This record gives sequence, structure tokens and C-alpha cells, in this order.
Amino acid sequence: MKRILCTLLSLLILLSACPISAYAQVIEEELSDGIVYTVNSKTGEVIIKGNGEIPDYSTSPFLFLNGDIKFVLIESGISKISARLFRNCTSLEKISISDTVTQIDNTAFDGCTGIKEFYVAVDNVAYSSFDGVLYSKDLTRLIKYPPAKSAEEFVTLKNTETICKNSFKYAQHLKKIVVSPETKNIEENFYKFNIQVDKQNGTPSTDEDEKHELIYRTVQPTCTNFGYIECFCKICNDSYIIKYICPTRHRLVETVTPATTESDGHKVKVCSVCGEVVKDEIINKISDSSLDYSSAEYNRYQFSPNVYIVDSNGKRLVCGTDYILNIPRGRRCVGMYNYDIAFIGNYSGMQRLSFFIYPQSPVFRKIILRKGNVEINWEKTASQCDGYEIMYSQYPSFINNQVVDVNNKNAKKFALQGLKPGKFYYFKIRSYKITNENDMIYSSWSNIGKAKII
Repeated sequence: MKRILCTLLSLLILLSACPISAYAQVIEEELSDGIVYTVNSKTGEVIIKGNGEIPDYSTSPFLFLNGDIKFVLIESGISKISARLFRNCTSLEKISISDTVTQIDNTAFDGCTGIKEFYVAVDNVAYSSFDGVLYSKDLTRLIKYPPAKSAEEFVTLKNTETICKNSFKYAQHLKKIVVSPETKNIEENFYKFNIQVDKQNGTPSTDEDEKHELIYRTVQPTCTNFGYIECFCKICNDSYIIKYICPTRHRLVETVTPATTESDGHKVKVCSVCGEVVKDEIINKISDSSLDYSSAEYNRYQFSPNVYIVDSNGKRLVCGTDYILNIPRGRRCVGMYNYDIAFIGNYSGMQRLSFFIYPQSPVFRKIILRKGNVEINWEKTASQCDGYEIMYSQYPSFINNQVVDVNNKNAKKFALQGLKPGKFYYFKIRSYKITNENDMIYSSWSNIGKAKII
């Protein structure tokens, strides 16, 4: 017994020593109204999704994840990265910023000493990333240098006019920055961070003994890559880039392959310039179409069942957006009514749902026994009835049954002949209606009557 207890205690100690992240997978939490984030503690990935601005914080809501968080993806829909959002998240290595972000607070990444790269979607109108560094869209303002970038030297771009304050704070490996002549507004205190600052010559050497034959060439940008204007000397091969040109952005064309009841559809966004498939969204196939009730018993009132259509993921389709519904007229009298559905938009195809109104079931009143026959009595159906059927059998399960047609809507009784004396018989009644299409629609069966024939 002692040996078993020791073994169990050892297992508990081992389990308690394991980090929680070894067991956790993906969790989802609310960041603010309309904005949530998911955390995969196994991969270190955080995804922020929703719409609108993330509120400012005094302490980062992700600080409890420090050590687990490696990569942050801010999805399309988020417009602002707020104050101190990732403050002191030292394990964070990469930030991916979507096209909709138009504001980034200058304290959002305070203390994030592990960042190696910023990435900004090319369609973003406010910001750009170049070689992992965060800039304004036109590259004129250098906003944030990745603190953990491994380079020891950095040369500012010819586009860059301003180096923002605290943009090089926490830069661990950088020893020297070469500033181009175009960079005239330096807000950063490089000497405070022990970073050497050198000035870059603006043009190739102009010594009197050296002649230059300059050629200018432009490399056009693509949808996703920067272009540039380069100055090149044919004699000395000296060259420098005058200016970078921002990517032209994708020109997206959307094509939709509608989903059907048989297969998923696709909503694909393709760039008409470079042919890159930017987005391929699956449209889940139509899984189920139904009425909330498919039949009813006649009661003089109009019936209006609701239509429910869902896709294979359980999402309900919307009338007028995903399908057009043709509702049959009437729906008061006994008969079959067809709801015709034409799918539109992201969906394609036709469907028909049928709704039935059945006659009222007659009420079984009594059985009158006479020698050689039996009289069945019932309460006749008020309307929407053309006749009745009587089923009888010697068995309560109604096997080996006989059915008699009473072709009279006003009938309230009927005498059955030829039944075997001394035997028990079981009886039940239903009404029927003949529609304009000559279809016979039956009510449900009445309660069961039982009698011993004399």
C-alpha cells in the first residue's frame, strides 16, 4: 500500500511541475466590445480579430502570456493598435499588421525587446514595412526599428525624412546608423543608446580628377515589392538609390463559385495585375432546408410555417440575400402547398418544400350491435371533407384488415355486414378530401373502437 501511495505522489509532483502551456491548446478571450483574440500556447501565436479600435491599457492584457507569445497577427477590421497593448511582452518576435490599421500608439510596443520584424500588409494606406522596419506609408517617417534585429549597422532610406523619437529604443545589436542627406529631422537620441551616427554622401564622389557619366534608371514597383530610382556611374560603377517607390497594391477581382446542396463554393480574390490569389474563402454547401412544421390539421385559419435553411457549418441562410422564397397562396384549405426556393448570391440551385393541410379527424362516438351487423357512429367533420373510410380487423394491430369507403361527406354512421358472431373486432375511422388535382388526402385515424359481435 505504501509503495502505491509513493508512486501516486511522485506522479502528482511530476504533473504539477509541467508548465500549463504544455497542455493548453487554443483559447479565445474578449479584448473589448466586438474584438476578441485567440491564443495558441503551443505555437505562441496570437490572433486579434474584430472591428474598430482596441482601447488603451495601463498594463498589457497579454503580459500574462509573456514567455508563450511569439507572433501576433492583427486581422483586417482592427483600426488602431492602442497604448501599451504589448508593453513588456519580451518574448514577442514578429508583428503582422493588416490593411485596416490606421493608428499605432507610440507606446504600443514599449519594452518589446524581442521583436525581430514588423510586417505591414501592402494594401495598408497608413503604414509600410521595409526590411522588417516599420515606416509611414511613403517611407518618409521611420516609426519603429525592431529591437532584436541582428544587424550591427543600419542605413536610412533616401525616402526617410524623419526618424521618430524612441524608434531605436532597446535596439540590442545596432552599433552604427548611417543617415542619408534626405533625413533631416532626427528626433531620436542615438547617443543615449550608444549608437554611432555617420552621415552618408548624397552623390557619387565629385573629385575634380574623376569624371562621371551618370545614368538614372527606374525599377518599377510590383503589387507587393518596392521599386526604386537608381543613380549609376558608367565609369566608376558607383551607384546609390535616390528613392524607393511604394508597391502599387493589388487590383483585386472577385470571382464567386456558388455553393450548392452537393458541394462547397468558393469566393476567390485574384489580383488582375500579378495573378496572385489573395484570398480563397470557402462557401459551405447547403446542408438542410426545412419548414418548422410540414403539416397541420385543417382549422379554417391560414398556416404560415417558417423556412429554415442552414449550411454545413450550421450558419442560417438569409432570405433575400441568399435565397428568394415563393410562398404559395391560400394555405387554408386541405391540400398540398409547395414552397419554392431559388438560391442567389453565394448559392445556386432550386429546392421545393411541401406543406400539407390534412382534413380534421372524425371523432369516434359509439358502436351499436345488432344481430348480423354492427353500426359505427361518429361525429362528422365540419368541412373540407368528401367522405370517410372505416377500417376494421379482428386484431388490435389491424393486420388482415378490411376498409370500407363511405362516399358521403354528411354521413355520421354506417352499418357493417358479414362480421363473425362471437368474435372481437376493432374499428377506426378517418376522413378524406379530394383536391382539385384529384389527389386524395386523408386525415389521421380516429381513436379505436372495440366490440364483440353478437
